[in-house]
Parts: sequence; structure tokens; C-alpha cells
Amino acid sequence: MSRKLKTSAELAGKRASSKVFLSYGSIDDTMRRRRPTKRTSNEVAILPAVKREIAAATARDDRRNMTILAWMVRRHLDNVSRFTPHFRISDHAKDQNPKIDKLNATVRKLLAWHSRARQFDALGKMGRDEWLRMFEACKILSGDAGGLKCAGGKLQGIEGDRITRPADAPADKAKGITEEGLTKNEDGTRKEFCLCKRTGQRGQTLSFERLVSSADMIWDGYWPERFDADRGVSPLLTALNEGADVREVWEWLILKAKTSAVMGLGFEHAGPDPMMPSMTEHGTTPPTSEAQSYSSQVAEAVKARGIINLDLDPGDKVTEFESKTPNPQVIDFTRELIRSVLLSLDIPFTFYDSMTASFSARIADRNEYEESCEWKRDKNIGVLDEIYGGWLLPVWEKADLFGFGTALKEAGVSVEEVGATLRWVPAGRPWLDRSNEMSGHILALAAGVTSSPRICAAYGDDAYEIAAEQKEYLNKCGIPILYAQGGQFSVQSLMDNVKKEDDSKGTNQWLT
Repeated sequence: MSRKLKTSAELAGKRASSKVFLSYGSIDDTMRRRRPTKRTSNEVAILPAVKREIAAATARDDRRNMTILAWMVRRHLDNVSRFTPHFRISDHAKDQNPKIDKLNATVRKLLAWHSRARQFDALGKMGRDEWLRMFEACKILSGDAGGLKCAGGKLQGIEGDRITRPADAPADKAKGITEEGLTKNEDGTRKEFCLCKRTGQRGQTLSFERLVSSADMIWDGYWPERFDADRGVSPLLTALNEGADVREVWEWLILKAKTSAVMGLGFEHAGPDPMMPSMTEHGTTPPTSEAQSYSSQVAEAVKARGIINLDLDPGDKVTEFESKTPNPQVIDFTRELIRSVLLSLDIPFTFYDSMTASFSARIADRNEYEESCEWKRDKNIGVLDEIYGGWLLPVWEKADLFGFGTALKEAGVSVEEVGATLRWVPAGRPWLDRSNEMSGHILALAAGVTSSPRICAAYGDDAYEIAAEQKEYLNKCGIPILYAQGGQFSVQSLMDNVKKEDDSKGTNQWLT
């Protein structure tokens, strides 16, 4: 009985077909890439207090010394930290209720009064808008920040690195303080913040000050996409290395450009006499000492004469050294690094260099950036709601500040309803193409898919305030408000109808 022998190719094919991959390639430990991470640690183990302090200090130092990073932070703050309060309680049963109007005016007056530096900041340095901008900047650079509630309805800004467990904490209190500077309840919620103060000659030491109840602290940060995290992490940490690379490359390129700007000459001398005599204060003199090198003589002559005019002998040659810098490939690579740095704050590259894209691409980039800013703005809106709705409005009602409590009782409105009605609208974005954008808004209004208040809010304006101002002005001037669209009555026919109206009241009935 003969036995058929299989070839090596057949055996290899059988072994390959019998191998089954029951895994994800990204978690296999191979020699082609770095080893996969095997354990998930608590966020405090990845970024302990010491590393957190180093990260915050590095981010602040890079912002001081790198123009792009400083511009990124400013651009981010311009888009996510500016808000305008909009408040209006309407009485549907009656168009004009003097008590409701009084309450609306009182709330607006309180908000304008409290926005000043003396009423908002415990140190009296910053108003509401600037304080919130600084609050967001601390979150971006340090990961999180807080506002300590003080007497008189004022807030004291607390930088994130001041919340930690110091070495000099009292023994009876240090046991309950975590490495992140918190004390917790049994259910894991924050109970207290360990507030430290800067001491030492340059304020480089953090010493224990006191434990602050979580009810007295307004706290927010950029959480690292983990439910178990108790402290925020700066989104700039992913870009600090690339930012440092860009800065160093620029420094080296500038040094190289400076070096290449200094003209270098190489002399090939064939004759027995020097090509150029050395220059002294007494005129032209030949070299008198063998110690004086030929190159130093030439350098002195070049320095003395400035513009060089050489009369060379046959066989002599002068070569100019030139360095072409910067290399175009280095420029392209640097731009890609800058693009990576901008992505840490979701800023499109067209914001940095608008010449690299068309107008329609810039509009598309702005719309995508607006979408990325939504949740960041919502975080700050939540902070403002906590400041006013959760803290100040009840205090003002109890103290009857500016007659606020009395106005609430007369209008029959609760302080909770006032807090729910108060809206914080982001500052308006600038017009890129006012004519085309306005035409699009008019079409949306005609189709019934939007409203004037929403359109005005997109640009940071209050439609009700604009309407009130316009109505007051036109009533005094006796000019009607006329909006004409295609297919409607002509403006002249509308004006003719206005003239036929009875003006005995002295007001324009088109406005009522």
C-alpha cells in the first residue's frame, strides 16, 4: 500500500487554515508596535498631585512663551466665556401688566448692578464677564477651577492647584483628605475642598488654610471622560509636546537664518603676496608679525572697508558661502504640527491661516467649531445658573434688594420661576457675509422654521429689547414699521392706508 507524501506548501497551508484569530489586533502583544496597556488605573494614579502641579506649570509657561498657544487660549475664551443675560416674564392673560414689567425691570437692574467688579469679585478686580473669562482660562490651563462664595454675594476665584493635600495639614483633618484635596461623603460625593494658600518668598509653597464645604464652592473643570474622575484635566496636555517642538524648531530656524545672513568668504590664494592688506588706524600696512594670521588680516580689511572691492591676481579665487533657509519641507511639517496643536481646542486651521481655504470652507469650519463649542458653553452657563438661580436670587429676595422681593410678591411670581426664565445667551458671532446670511434668515422666517428671537440670539442680541427700542423711537417719530415681501401689498399702498387712519391719539396704530 503506497503512502502519498504531502509537500511543504500543503503542510503550511493546512497550518495557516487551522489558525483562528479570536481577539482584537490592537490588544495583541507583538513586536510590531508598543505593548498594550494591561490595567486601568484610577485617574489620580495617572495624574497624581505632583504631576498635576507640573502639568499646570508647564501649560502656563508655554502660554507665556509661545504666541500660537496664547492666541489659541484667547480665541477659545472669546467663543465660550462671553454671555449676555436675557430675561423676560410675559403675562399671556394681559399684554401689558405693570407689575410684570416692574419685575422684569428690577431683575435687569440687579443683573447689571451685580456685573460690576465691586459687586461681583471679592477682591474688586474683575467684573462678571472678565471673571468668567479668567475662570475658563484656569480650567483650560489647570484642568479645573472654583469660585468661593463670599459675603455680600461676591465670588473669590480659586485656581485648581490650590485645592490639594498639603504637607502641613493638621493631623486630625489630614486623614480624611484625599490626594486630590477633597473629603468625601459615604456615597462618594464631594463633602469639602481642602483650600491652600501660597506662602514662601515667591509663593511657591502651598500651606493649609481651611476646609471649605462643597455648598460654598462653585466648581467646574474638564473631566477626562471618566465617571470615576474627581478632578479635571487640561485639554492642552495633548498638545504641549507638539507646541514645544514648534517653538524649538522656530528658534533653530531663526538662529540658522541669522547665521546664514552673515556673509562668509573663502579665499584661495595662488600668489606670494596677500590678496588684501590689513588696515590700521594709520592706513594700509603690510603684516608685520607672523603671529597675525592671514585670515585675521582679511577680516580686519573687510570690517574696515565695508563694501568689498577685490583686485585679484591671476589664480586667486573668492567663494561665497550661502545657506538656503528655511527649508520648504520644514515649513510644511511645522504647519502640520501647528494643525495638531490647534486640534486640542477644536480650533480649525483656517482660523490660523484663512488664506488656505475658500470662503465656503471657512463658513463650514466655523459651523463645525460652533458645534464643538456648544457643550463648553453649556458648562459655563451651568456655572452662571448655579451662581444666580441657586444662590443669589434667593438671597436677593430675602434681602429685598432693589425691591426684588416686593416685586415678586406683587407679580405673583416665585424666585424659582425667575431663575428658570433667566437665560444666558452666548455672545454673538461676527458676520462673515451679512447680505447672504440675512437673506437666509429671511427665508427661514418665511418658511416658519425659526423666529426673530432665535436669530437675534445667534448674534448676541435680544429681540425683545430691539423691538422695544424700535417701537419707542418710531412712536415718537410717527414712522410706521413696514416689512414687505414679494406678493404682498406695496409699501406705498400701506403708507396710504396709514394716512387714512385717525391720528387723534397721536400714536401710530400700526405699532399697537
